[in-house]
Amino acid sequence: MPTDVAAVRREHVEAFLTDQLARLAPASAANRYPSVRPIFNWLVEEGELRASPMARMRKPKLSEHAPPILTDAELSAVLRACEGLSFDDRCDAALVRIFLSTGARLSEVANLRWTPEVPETNDLDLDAGIVRVMGKGRRERIAFLSPKAVKALDRYLRLRARHRFAALPHFWLGQKGHLANSGITQVLRRRGRAAGVDRLHPHLFRHTYAHEALSAGMQEGEVMALAGWRSREMLSRYAKSAESERASHRRCAARQRRRPAVRRRGNKNSATT
Repeated sequence: MPTDVAAVRREHVEAFLTDQLARLAPASAANRYPSVRPIFNWLVEEGELRASPMARMRKPKLSEHAPPILTDAELSAVLRACEGLSFDDRCDAALVRIFLSTGARLSEVANLRWTPEVPETNDLDLDAGIVRVMGKGRRERIAFLSPKAVKALDRYLRLRARHRFAALPHFWLGQKGHLANSGITQVLRRRGRAAGVDRLHPHLFRHTYAHEALSAGMQEGEVMALAGWRSREMLSRYAKSAESERASHRRCAARQRRRPAVRRRGNKNSATT
């Protein structure tokens, strides 16, 4: 890529995007396009360039493959790996439950606030079953907690009250204070390895949340609002996967209905006995 913007041509930008697609996750690489294009448009407006090298350039297409999700068996194994009465066990189980229940991003969960003495500043209301998260662009939204998530969070809070860093305004606490992004990521990796799920990471729960919500019949717009998505591009991949799964279930049900009844051999009067 030339260091002089005036020398940048379309082929340079295409080579850059191709390199990003080779090194990054498809969604991350595709996000480079809307990030770079406004820069060249601004340079044109300011008279630094006569034309944008990205004029009439189409956005890279994402693979149609649905993002990976946790299977029921994997999720059960992860939850079993978090069973126990210790502070770490309760904390880790609560983390798994809140990720699964809300589909929230890692930073949104890590930055939750909790100060019992000033309840109006708390981001969680277990009685109402809701959590307030601060999403990308500092856009606030409300997510809903399942009964199992509320139970796990309540168990964690009872032990958190006796933690040596309980006075900190952070909801999640660890051995050194605030359990932030990196600490939560390490927790999930450790529990994942214990459960035999080596690929466990925070965003995998977000994938799973979207898939489960759409499979249950929730509309795309509802899922976008609850999980804080602004683009339908990623969500449409989940929707195709969910519809494929529903179609598979319908086919199985139809085959079951068409299957002839099996008559049992035996006494003719056995049906009335």
